[in-house]
Amino acid sequence: MKERRVSKMACLILILVFAFAVVACGGESSDGSPSAEAVVKAVSSPLIHEEAGEVSYGRTRAQWREQGFEIASAGPIAWAADTFVASSIHSDRLSETVREQIEQNGKDGAIGLYDELDWAEYEIEVEQTGLYELLIDFFALKGSFGPIQIGVQIDGHYPYKEAKSIGLNRTWKDGSFPLAKDENGNDIRSVQEEVEGWQSVVVADSGAAYAEPLLWLLQEGTHRLRIQTIYDPVLISRLAFSAPTETLSYAEQAGTPVGDKATKGDWYTLIEAERMWRKSDSSLQMSASMDELASPKSKGKIVFNTIGGDRWKRGGQWAEWQFEVPEDGYYQIHLKYSQGYRTDAAVFRNIMLNGQYPFREMQTYPFDYTHNWKLETLGSGSGEDYLFYMKAGLNTLRMEATYAPLQGILESMQAAVSQIQTLNREVRLVTGVRDPLLGDANRDWNLLLYLPDIVERYEGLIRQLEMQLEGLESLYGRKISSSDGIRSGITDLKKLKANPNLLPKRPEMLASIQETLSGFMTELREQPLDLDLILIAQPEAKLPDVIPNWSERLGNTIKGFFHTFSSEYSYYGREDEEAITVWVNRGRDYVNLLQQMVDEQFTPETGIKVNINLMPNSQQLILSHAAGREPDGALGIDPGTIVDFAMRNAAVDLGRFPDYEEAAGDYSPGMRVQLYYNGGNYGLPETVSPNMMFVRDDLFQALGIEPPQTWSDVYAILPDLQQRGYDFFYSHTNYLPFVFQNGAEFFTADGMRSGLDTPEGFAAFKQWTDLFKVFGFPREVPNFYMHFRNGDMPIGISDFNTYLQLLVAAPEIAGLWSVYPIPGMEKEGTVARWAGGAIQGGMIFKTSERQEETWQFMKWWASEEVQSRYGNEIELLNGTEFRWNTANVQALKRLPWPKEDAVAIFEQMSWFKEMPIVPGFYFTPRELNFAWNRSVLSDENYRESLEASILEINREMRRKLHEFGLVDEQGNRLRSLEIPQVNEKWEGRDEP
Repeated sequence: MKERRVSKMACLILILVFAFAVVACGGESSDGSPSAEAVVKAVSSPLIHEEAGEVSYGRTRAQWREQGFEIASAGPIAWAADTFVASSIHSDRLSETVREQIEQNGKDGAIGLYDELDWAEYEIEVEQTGLYELLIDFFALKGSFGPIQIGVQIDGHYPYKEAKSIGLNRTWKDGSFPLAKDENGNDIRSVQEEVEGWQSVVVADSGAAYAEPLLWLLQEGTHRLRIQTIYDPVLISRLAFSAPTETLSYAEQAGTPVGDKATKGDWYTLIEAERMWRKSDSSLQMSASMDELASPKSKGKIVFNTIGGDRWKRGGQWAEWQFEVPEDGYYQIHLKYSQGYRTDAAVFRNIMLNGQYPFREMQTYPFDYTHNWKLETLGSGSGEDYLFYMKAGLNTLRMEATYAPLQGILESMQAAVSQIQTLNREVRLVTGVRDPLLGDANRDWNLLLYLPDIVERYEGLIRQLEMQLEGLESLYGRKISSSDGIRSGITDLKKLKANPNLLPKRPEMLASIQETLSGFMTELREQPLDLDLILIAQPEAKLPDVIPNWSERLGNTIKGFFHTFSSEYSYYGREDEEAITVWVNRGRDYVNLLQQMVDEQFTPETGIKVNINLMPNSQQLILSHAAGREPDGALGIDPGTIVDFAMRNAAVDLGRFPDYEEAAGDYSPGMRVQLYYNGGNYGLPETVSPNMMFVRDDLFQALGIEPPQTWSDVYAILPDLQQRGYDFFYSHTNYLPFVFQNGAEFFTADGMRSGLDTPEGFAAFKQWTDLFKVFGFPREVPNFYMHFRNGDMPIGISDFNTYLQLLVAAPEIAGLWSVYPIPGMEKEGTVARWAGGAIQGGMIFKTSERQEETWQFMKWWASEEVQSRYGNEIELLNGTEFRWNTANVQALKRLPWPKEDAVAIFEQMSWFKEMPIVPGFYFTPRELNFAWNRSVLSDENYRESLEASILEINREMRRKLHEFGLVDEQGNRLRSLEIPQVNEKWEGRDEP
């Protein structure tokens, strides 16, 4: 009785304390609810994106202008890189490694920044307050194939967010001209070569978001500058702050006495655009137009005769051409281009002559929409053709993709997205509705009580979007159809403004606007352009007729139609009858490179010829099997297809070859599980896409949170994240880690039944569904990459494709995020991080009469040396977005990974394990999805829901086991399936 009175008293005290806290935070409203001031104070979090160093350069530059800071006019402030006052570099690395590099490359005063986050600091004296440009002399050391990334701090902080990740481009060239051809006369891409050497650059934004280089505010006095590596090693020899040089307009330069104008003569030179002299990116590749309208004509072959499209659309990508002119004077520049990508809109290029803008109009020069080829004479757009002064001899022309004219609009859109994210977070915290697809239609809210300024915020967003539309229409001179999503967003915002309480019932409205704006921002940043020819000509020169007329276009269409009936139209590879034939389910560039490596290395070493043929769709294997026309082997095949052939006795057990274990030694047992069936190993893994954890380090540091190591750690950090309106992304289809981390198995050891009908299986299912039922994980996320990039989901678990997207397409957050192994469950001092991922592999068909020779090829292809060479060359040829995610762990170590990322990826690969494939296995993911829906969406008891699914899984497995003769009609076992048991972390041949 006494205990009960104490309990009641404790509850009363808690209630009084809570009431006092509410009053202290702002009291109550008339209806007894906490006041708006109290709620907002409780739910608000610091706007991390507005902290120092998080404001964009554009806004910072505008603030400097308002504060009266002007362009500096003083002479340069220059110093040698080895005069630092502090550094993270060890003295032995300075004395040995740098000396060797300097001796090789001939520069004094250099230092080497080799490891990620290496840094050096300098003290500089500034005599005149003003805005300066920063010049750096650097030498790109071997690393990845993308730009070197550095960060620049002044006096301990980044002056704007672009300073956190500045790209120093490597320089590339195509290895050889003319191009080699295959046996059918098709062009083969040239190998890519990095042009090594010292470069002197003025620091600019990585994505060419601004036409001019970045400026840096230095006030009179002593300052401390820090240079820090983020990605890839670099030598730096000299740095300088100098006064910017103003670029005059064409009209201002017209009266400048430069020499006689070359108006007489009929001279011109024609440059094939695909014959680039230098370029910023190895992935900026020549393309095949596949028609007769580009130069040179394709004539039914694959001829690389243009550049552009998707390979030349990212801001900062540039191509450069070298040419000669006969005399000093003025010339015109003509470009044969096509821009059929941005309907109703233009794309932009910065155009430089001999390393400088000839005049201001060449910054962000527009190329209007045209589906057909057009000859553009660079001019004012009002009929005046520009004249360019050139010296006799060699000259260079550079064209760089840029979206600088759109940057102000993009910043406004980003601000709108940030405001929508903040509003979404606040409404979620007030209402408790976290999932944008699950509004509460049966409950009424008075949001004005908690967010009294919500109507004004809607009005502000509407004004912002309307101004963005006006800006786009002013820039392009017309209404663009791709902006319809913004108009729809304005309509929705007006509905929310008229009825603020609609949002808790329709939370998807704001989420949809955010997704629309984010997608539109990505579209605006992309600036694709096709370029065929460049003509440099004297103003009176008669140019060749390079634009096809209507009859030529009609003739090309007719030729193209009849070409579809030729045998070469669908040419997918070589047809040498003396060679083994291997079909590859990948793109043409992958196939061509593999064929080239086979011809250069495998065939000379073994004497075995191989036809590497393109297979557009793996379903062709089923059709070819039915027709009795199978190849000898196939690559790029998913494990389900491989084992499906094994079940039907149509695949070769690779384990029967005496050297199989040696060939498979670099592949973890967890990968090989899916290629194993009934005692046989029917495939070799090729590529793997492991699950990884992605974390926004900048946001986590601002919140004072450490990346979680276990699921208990995840549960511990969720309140800190969710109280500020942030979310943890986890796909509701990813059940596998919980199954294996809880010690459960998908199937029994004999492969006859589901293995989920165990205490461990039920615990795994409960843990999985509790993420969404108990811990409030979002149930549907259309695009984790965009949410992570924008910052409202600072942590999540995704696959290798997300890693590449962030690495390539999100330069603005380079250095601000990291990849980690996924959380696990701690057992006996070890965190077990079991997880899987998509696998592709290679197989040999039983119908092959040359199985031994095909195995020799498979073994060669799976080897560490070949996989690492292939991975490096495909990335060199096509850029970082083509990074080869080889399943060979030893080869993976030899690819150009950032150091910390490599450690995390190798750790996760050690815990890789996938679901075995047995007859009827496909019912498991289907039924688990049904069980998740019942348990999470319909709130059914988790045990009853899983039991219902296990019943269906066992019924389908029994049906398939009977089909393959493993059980009789009554379900009695005739013979069992042996399933490999993988329960220990795989260490590989040696430590990473």
